[in-house]
Amino acid sequence: MTPSYLLVPGPPVRASSWQPTAELLRNTGFSVQVPDVLAGNASPPSWSAWTSHLLELITLDESSIVVGHSSACALAVELATKKAVRGVILVDGDIPPPQGAAPPVRPALLEFIASIADETGTLPPWSRWFANDAARASLVGIDVLQQDAVAFARFEQELPRLRVEWFNDVVELGRWDHVRAGYIQASQIYDHASAEAIRRGWPVAKLNGTHLDPTTRPVVMAEAIISMTRLVGLVQD
Repeated sequence: MTPSYLLVPGPPVRASSWQPTAELLRNTGFSVQVPDVLAGNASPPSWSAWTSHLLELITLDESSIVVGHSSACALAVELATKKAVRGVILVDGDIPPPQGAAPPVRPALLEFIASIADETGTLPPWSRWFANDAARASLVGIDVLQQDAVAFARFEQELPRLRVEWFNDVVELGRWDHVRAGYIQASQIYDHASAEAIRRGWPVAKLNGTHLDPTTRPVVMAEAIISMTRLVGLVQD
């Protein structure tokens, strides 16, 4: 059975962040879904309710491989605990605990997020989170995206404005260590996560790119996903 892919973006961005990679995977012959929860909601749903909104937009079965990017790594895992899927591939995000509470971001990042909120607790669009940290922005890949002014404006225009309090939430994961999994590290930001994946015995691919590789290096990302699918044993040559 040919695998199908579900590409899940992190809530601070939109489905468009996955679209370049999705298009290449489709051109290779795979079925690909890229759900956009924010397209159908006037305001972002809570973190703990996000997966229920995803389930309204997608179809999952035993051919499905759920690919979560950034904060969507926890969402990918939660989906895999709710439906019988072939496996998960986590991309440049924190690896959730084997079960139990999974927040949107790790504590150090939450502290940073609180520091950039305005007086109402509202955050700037995700594309501007690292405006005062050129090194971090480069690791994220914002500078690469900005090289195409039109594409960057389109990307930024659709980003949600989240509030700090939105991040004070968790999803409660059922035990998922039975799920086949692999890890793709796109940026240096997630050295700690790839080390954890190795500790768990997962296959790991390191792309030496930026956090936005699904958008800015879709050929590399699509090839990495297909390769990881084989490494995890989710498809036979």
